[in-house]
Amino acid sequence: MRLTLILTIFINITNMASSQITELYKSNKTPQYNEIISFYKNLAKSWEYAQLMEYGLTDSGEPLHLLVIDTDKDFNPNIIHKKGKSILLINNGIHPGEPDGIDACLKLLSELSNSKNLKEQLKNLVICVIPVYNIDGALNRNSTSRVNQDGPEEFGFRGNAQNYDLNRDFIKCETLNAQSFTQIFRAWDPDVFVDTHVSNGADYQYVMTLIATQHSKLSAPLGTYLKETMLPHLYSSMKETGFPMCPYVNEINKIPDNGISGFLDLGRYSTGYTALFNTLGFMPETHMLKPYPERVESTYNLLKVYIEYSNSHSSEIISIRNQAKTNCKNASEFVINWKLDMDNKELFLFKGYEAKYKTSEVTGLQRLYYDKNEPFEKNIPFYDTYTPDQVITAPKAYIIPHAWRHVIERLTLNKIAMTTLLNDTVLEVQVYYIEDFTNTPNSFEGHYLHSDIKVRTEIQKIQYHKGDVMIYVNQESNNYIVQTLEPQAPDSFFAWGFFDAILMQKEWFSDYVFEDIAADLIKNDPALKTKLTEKQKSDPEFAANGWAQLRFVYENSIYHEKSQNRYPVARIITNG
Repeated sequence: MRLTLILTIFINITNMASSQITELYKSNKTPQYNEIISFYKNLAKSWEYAQLMEYGLTDSGEPLHLLVIDTDKDFNPNIIHKKGKSILLINNGIHPGEPDGIDACLKLLSELSNSKNLKEQLKNLVICVIPVYNIDGALNRNSTSRVNQDGPEEFGFRGNAQNYDLNRDFIKCETLNAQSFTQIFRAWDPDVFVDTHVSNGADYQYVMTLIATQHSKLSAPLGTYLKETMLPHLYSSMKETGFPMCPYVNEINKIPDNGISGFLDLGRYSTGYTALFNTLGFMPETHMLKPYPERVESTYNLLKVYIEYSNSHSSEIISIRNQAKTNCKNASEFVINWKLDMDNKELFLFKGYEAKYKTSEVTGLQRLYYDKNEPFEKNIPFYDTYTPDQVITAPKAYIIPHAWRHVIERLTLNKIAMTTLLNDTVLEVQVYYIEDFTNTPNSFEGHYLHSDIKVRTEIQKIQYHKGDVMIYVNQESNNYIVQTLEPQAPDSFFAWGFFDAILMQKEWFSDYVFEDIAADLIKNDPALKTKLTEKQKSDPEFAANGWAQLRFVYENSIYHEKSQNRYPVARIITNG
């Protein structure tokens, strides 16, 4: 009798605390990290269909948690996939100053845990939730860093413990947060991924906007399904909830009236990364200028829509994903750069406010503002198609010397199949030489990111060694392989600076000693002599610079190191 009473009191206290934390957003507040994790731990203890797991550490030193809701109580991704259930992964707090999804999930999970119809709601679906991804930023709590945002009263900071923006770290994967996330994502292989955010930018009437992963980039038939079937359902369902939704307001020219464009989510971003593995990715962006309670409610409603759709269309989503995976595995050509198609537009009925200009009280110049006394509803152009800008034919395989372990570690973390050479061997391969590139003028997420990368190719015989790694391009993850290993791709490992050591020459010459060697070279090599003469005639400055001419001869001779600017990841393009 006494034990029963104690348990009853404990359950009542737990329910009261749970109720308080799930209602906190209504008073323009969001809970602290320790309160959020206590909620998840208590929920997992008291709810038989929930299990809270830890997947590695974050840069804060705290573990990254994953809550799994499975009415079959398997809690194992392999078993779940074999049963034919779909998996929805929700990621919260990648930017802890945008906590809408954190609070929306607290309310959602509380509701699901008390649902009498749960087995029907999740008949074909397993839900996975990361409570807070950027724990580091959540612990760095303040009330000022989101200067343009309407609530909550306190919130976390965008940067993590190393001051990285985690929504730029999915490919380069430098933070422990990203490495732990990769373990979760590749283990569970979700069919649908939702990463909750808050927007910045123009003012308009919507509480909720949405970035869907760019449909043009998805392997067939996944892109068509996303654009023509799933997205229309999401938009119509959100309208029914009282929170009509519009595409993320990415203005073409200053204000939405001139048109908006679909977002090109490269692999550095969450939905761009997940798309490389044929997952349907979404980034809900509530509007920063709307009151916090409304933003949480709209996120909560959208998450319910995802659950309903993913459950009722589970077999359809899985079938289409499997087709996309097979097509990706068998593809021979891959797009590594895209451009927005400005000739392809659709009209979107947009609910906005009139954009006007007035004199700034700060600068005395004209400034933009949106007049909320003049709402409008009109069709605006929506450009949401990207076309290939650069296509490559994939090699049979890539080969990477084992010295480049930081790249190999990331490939391994992403479960890329690879084999290692058992013996030293000479292979004929196609190599790239880096001819030119542009750097960001300032450090971008810890790197001087390379872009506009120009290469030339050569066929060479190269000595490889036992332990070097071979990666065959015959995998469902081919998109990830190509986008990271082709140097010209915008989020390749080369673009992020993982191979910068090759860009520096290591051996040189002494000019007075090399003079005699250079003389012999041009005597014995008429082609080199002609090349030097033509350069002297066409470039007066070069012709007047003796050292530059010696360097020219050196760099066009057998003495110049072949490894300078030679990209270390070679392509095997024959079956030999």
